[in-house]
Amino acid sequence: MVSERVEAWLRRHPVVVDSLLTLLLLVPCVLPYQRRGGLVILVALGLVLPLAVRRRYPVLSASVILSTAFVQWLTLRAPDVQLMAGDVGVLAAVYAATAYGPRWAARTALAAGLTGAALGGQLWPVDESGMESRPLDHVVVGLGFGVAVIAVWSIGRLRGLRREQVEALRERARLLEVERDQRARLAVSAERARIAREMHDVVAHSLAVMIAQADGGRYAATDSPRAQAVLETIGDTGRQALAEMRRLLAVLRDGAPGDDPARMPQPGLADVPALVQRVREGGLHVTLSDVEACGELEAGLGLVVFRIVQEGLTNVIKHAGPAASAQVQLRRVGPALEVSVVDDGRGVGAVRVAGGAGHGLVGMRERASAYGGTVEAGPALGGGYAVRARIPVPAS
Repeated sequence: MVSERVEAWLRRHPVVVDSLLTLLLLVPCVLPYQRRGGLVILVALGLVLPLAVRRRYPVLSASVILSTAFVQWLTLRAPDVQLMAGDVGVLAAVYAATAYGPRWAARTALAAGLTGAALGGQLWPVDESGMESRPLDHVVVGLGFGVAVIAVWSIGRLRGLRREQVEALRERARLLEVERDQRARLAVSAERARIAREMHDVVAHSLAVMIAQADGGRYAATDSPRAQAVLETIGDTGRQALAEMRRLLAVLRDGAPGDDPARMPQPGLADVPALVQRVREGGLHVTLSDVEACGELEAGLGLVVFRIVQEGLTNVIKHAGPAASAQVQLRRVGPALEVSVVDDGRGVGAVRVAGGAGHGLVGMRERASAYGGTVEAGPALGGGYAVRARIPVPAS
């Protein structure tokens, strides 16, 4: 655990790592030349110090190191300083410019490195006995330097490609997260708009009928002032409730698509058998309990029950598997109505593979909570998946 934290910290602070490595290189690359004079020391420092920022500023680091190496070739002619320990910084600069810099910097670093290899082979090796070196020796040394430059350039190129792939994957993951969040918001908005539309069709119609009946009764009850006052109160209260409901529905519809002008009559409890029959005709074996035993339900509650059964069967068709069967049960338990859709399919694993429970469960919970009910979904005993809802039934 500690080693993983240290590794992660070092990965987030590359300049610190490069600075520590540079300090370690200063000992063998600079200290041996401290008595040779200022120019030698400056060249040694120029070949090593820029490595501290080779990943943060790869182009700048490589430019300083390669320029220093060219100054070394131009000015230092002593045998012991024509090839210094700090010249390893040239290879590190070529690698850094290729791995962490733009592509033009990689090509430029390769060209500069090969040029330096040719120039270095021209001056080195030096025969300290005073005899002139053979031309073949210079060619072999130049080729060796060139092979080293090409090797580190190739490694740097592979590292750069790997870094580009990782960055592309990170950007793709970020875009996918943004797209997922946008889809989630759109799906929730569409579900809220559909709930608002259905509430408007059911509740607003009932309120409008109640207001119309109250107004008609008030004009009809001309002989009873008290009845007129009661009916007037009913009408005013209904209008106020209708206005409040419309404001609430406007909040639900905020940012959602417009209403569909072609509206069908809203289904209810009596339409559940027809829904189950359509699912059976589609190839799914479904059993249904006695719907009539649930008694009469108001239009809004009947719509909630129908939508819960519809969404539960839709999940069975999508996730349970081809050989699954389902059981739909509706029953009155005390002052509440219990609705359950249970299948014997692949269970919760199928839902996970399909990408989660989705927004259908959110919609069912919102519908049920509007009547003080609850919805639970999860794996069923013995396998399969179950959706169960419990909704209080208002007294007649």
